[in-house]
Amino acid sequence: MNLKVKFSLLIILLFNAGVFAQSKYALKGKITSASDKTPIPGANVVVTNSKGGTTTDFDGVYSISVSAGDKVQFSCIGYTSQTITITNQTVLNVTLAEAQNQLDQVVVIGYGTQKKKNITGSVSKVTNKDLDQIPVSRVDDALQGQVSGVNIQQTNPAAGAAPTIKVRGQGSISFNANPLIVLDGIAVGNDGDFLGSIDMNTVESVEVLKDASSSSIYGSRGANGVIMITTKKGKEGPTKFNYNTYTGYKFVPRTNILSTPDKWAQYVSSSNNGVLTDEMKMVQALGTYTNWEKEIYDGGYITDHNLSVSGGTKNTKFRASLGYTNDEGVQLTDNYKKMNASVNLDSKADKLEFGIMLNPSITQQRSLANSNLNAIRQQPWLPIRLDEHSIQFVNTYQFPNVKVGDYAEERFFVNYDLATGKPRADKLGTSIGVTGDGNPYASLVEADYETRQTKLIGNTYFKFNFTDHFNFKQTIGGDYRNIVNDNRTGVLATKNYAGDASTSYNSTTVNHVAGESIFSYNNDFGRHSIAAVAGFTFEHWNSEFVNLRGSGYVNDYIETIPSANVGVGGGSMSKTEEKLVSYLTRVNYSFDDRYLLSVSFRSDGSSKFGPNKKFGYFPATSLGWRVSNEQFLKENNFVKDLKLRVSYGQTGSNSGIGEYAHLGLVNPISTSLTGVSNGYNVSNISNPDLGWEKLVEFNPGLDASIFGGILNISFDYYIRTSKDLLLDLPVPGVTGFNSALVNKGKVENRGFELELRSTILKNENFSWNASALFTHNKNTLLDFAGSNGLISVIESKRPAEWIALEGHPISSFYGYVVSKEIQPQYIKNPLYPINSQSQSVYVKDLNGDGKIDGDDRTILGNPYPDLVWSFSNNLKYKNIDFSFMFQGSHGAKVRNIDSQYIKNEFGNNAGTVPSFPDTGLVRERIYTNLDIQDASYIALRNINLGYSFSKDNLKNFGISRLRLYTAAQNLLYIMAKNYEGYNPEGILPTTGAGSLPSSPITYGYQKGAAPIYKTVSIGLNVEF
Repeated sequence: MNLKVKFSLLIILLFNAGVFAQSKYALKGKITSASDKTPIPGANVVVTNSKGGTTTDFDGVYSISVSAGDKVQFSCIGYTSQTITITNQTVLNVTLAEAQNQLDQVVVIGYGTQKKKNITGSVSKVTNKDLDQIPVSRVDDALQGQVSGVNIQQTNPAAGAAPTIKVRGQGSISFNANPLIVLDGIAVGNDGDFLGSIDMNTVESVEVLKDASSSSIYGSRGANGVIMITTKKGKEGPTKFNYNTYTGYKFVPRTNILSTPDKWAQYVSSSNNGVLTDEMKMVQALGTYTNWEKEIYDGGYITDHNLSVSGGTKNTKFRASLGYTNDEGVQLTDNYKKMNASVNLDSKADKLEFGIMLNPSITQQRSLANSNLNAIRQQPWLPIRLDEHSIQFVNTYQFPNVKVGDYAEERFFVNYDLATGKPRADKLGTSIGVTGDGNPYASLVEADYETRQTKLIGNTYFKFNFTDHFNFKQTIGGDYRNIVNDNRTGVLATKNYAGDASTSYNSTTVNHVAGESIFSYNNDFGRHSIAAVAGFTFEHWNSEFVNLRGSGYVNDYIETIPSANVGVGGGSMSKTEEKLVSYLTRVNYSFDDRYLLSVSFRSDGSSKFGPNKKFGYFPATSLGWRVSNEQFLKENNFVKDLKLRVSYGQTGSNSGIGEYAHLGLVNPISTSLTGVSNGYNVSNISNPDLGWEKLVEFNPGLDASIFGGILNISFDYYIRTSKDLLLDLPVPGVTGFNSALVNKGKVENRGFELELRSTILKNENFSWNASALFTHNKNTLLDFAGSNGLISVIESKRPAEWIALEGHPISSFYGYVVSKEIQPQYIKNPLYPINSQSQSVYVKDLNGDGKIDGDDRTILGNPYPDLVWSFSNNLKYKNIDFSFMFQGSHGAKVRNIDSQYIKNEFGNNAGTVPSFPDTGLVRERIYTNLDIQDASYIALRNINLGYSFSKDNLKNFGISRLRLYTAAQNLLYIMAKNYEGYNPEGILPTTGAGSLPSSPITYGYQKGAAPIYKTVSIGLNVEF
């Protein structure tokens, strides 16, 4: 290249550089709020697609280097961002409109709605942004950790099984404390199965009314809180189709809880001078090993599909969906299937509005027919079925009919001669069987426990708008439920074979009809704002129960109940009816958007109660002060919103008692009188004064938005007192009865709730939202109506004790404190069975009188957590989104009877030898603090990673949105060190397989709960 060309190129480059330098200039301006024209400090000013950017100073002023044609984005947390193209201007002032924040959310509060900033009670709202992507089959499972004050516990996480839900603790001594469930305005009841029939894909939002002031509008049904579910509605616009699906695998991680024959042989050898016992020699000769964890907790797939269509015009909007879920669970015979649909239609013409909602569902749940503990306690050498090798160790003298292919049972492997390698006819050989139970695998697969439910929830409404401010709404709705429990025990399911073969068929049908007539008035008068409702409601329940039992089966060919078998088993039928009539009113008043007042009153009349106490009255009031709207805070840029509030209210409860509990009932009985074969016997004492359980609650709190709206805070402190409790109290024997149902007793729940929600960062490409929730509740029995110190047990075979002691929680574990172990030489067989330990231990002489007796028992803990918390994060970068939630519980304990099965603490081998000198100083482990174990845990409940495809790339395919994601549940689950088991949240079920009668005063008994599982899934969301 010659010199002239080089010089020319240099001139061109210098010229272009000069032009470029001249095109860059400083753009200055001020950013203010559109609402009050105040400057916005800390706002971001960024040239898009470049690294250039700055922030405004305290006065909202900025300066940035730009060129004509640049696109500059102006943004700030709490405001709607703007992007402006530069056209040579040197000064550009921008106003940003405030974005709607959480305090501006519209919240459903029962018979109406209200902006969250004006709410004076304790109400939490969860919107369904990504809850439907959590791989669970129930709505309540997805809500875990989402709301403070609501403890959702996986007490028995079998496929489709309902968790336990408590809002602000246990208030009743005798009955459950489940919250009321309201679906699109229909109060369907407090049975958790309703939440199992709803598809999470159809849910728009969930509101929880926690304090008495908020829930008193539901009167007698709101004592334990209210969960209000609002389903998705159609929107104006073209018809849209949505398809959401996910598939995942559920599994239980392997643990070291159970030992193996090889590990135990090493332990025996090291503990016995290098010599194996005869039992372990026989186990090694048998040479079989069954991993019972793997066999019983075999894992399974979960699949969910939902297809919806929605759309509408200005006057008529619709939405319909179909859903299907198949959850195989993680236990051997677990399976849960759900088919559901939903229809929402809303239409209006002039002053008349009309709407209809239908939500039908069919569920089918197969659960364990027997406790999983039957497998956990089995010896690991026991095969599932006998083969040519293992049958050689069966004592065919005692069990001559056993053959190859039969289910193996421990009791078969007795009196074996190690020298000859054959069983003995006498009882002098070696025996390795330690239980007389049948084969645990057979007890599950040769039985079929199935629950089928058909539900229909629906309502229709007509609304007439007299004016823009005054309307009347008539709603008619209700629900229909048919629940069938079809349980069959096959001839091979137990050790008694055909002797235990049976079938039971239980059908429950409930028809619930509800009518609501509500007047509403909403208006603003200058600085005054008023919203009022008044109305009448009527509810009617008809229930029918049918029970058939059949036995005497000789094979499994017939699974129904022929007439020949009914006579052996029996049957029964009953019908009940219940009515509830209510009058309600509520007035919400606001002055100058600063001073807030809410007053409500409801009167409920229930057919369950006596004529003298049929009606209950439930008033409530709450006050609020929006401090941030006062002049002294209006110019404060730190506090965007601050509201102080206090509420006081009363609700009630009639749950748990029979429809005719106040009456003196009679039951038919057979007699021995000549000529009179049947008669009647009075079964209870009538009580015309039987009335409502009452709950009174005081709740101060605050809501705040600080750092310019970056951090939102909600804090509540509450004192909730339940009184006039429905109790079965002992009565003198001269009455002819043991107890009578009365209104006595008092329980207090006291605690605090803290919710922190923050938009940490938000701009065009990246957003980060986080929340932290904390709940503390203390439960105290204040008055037990003369039964203070009552000691209770659940099962007679293992009579571990609870105590109901005033000044302590309703349910308190009671027993002895361990001092030390018994020395091995005093145990009958310390080296067998596998994974065993002694039945008894030394306990402490707490009162120092030199002996061990009942006076040395003490309270060992309670099942209520001191702190429940969750920590959530949601991040999004361009098309990638990522979210996770940690959740934990601390301070609760469980009476873990599983330990007795896992460690084989019962049986002849675990007892002491006759020469043991300290019999009076020891007690069985189940009576001690060793089985009271720490139920604390920390779990990574949910984690989700998704990618949304660009709309520009999708529109050519007729797709408006496409997102792929992968999710997981419980990937990390940390249990307390002294906990022995598979689920620290597990509590004995009160119904179903393995259940035992229990009540709130014996809560916290863990026996055979389904294990905590992990789930990994992939999913798809598509809209077209």
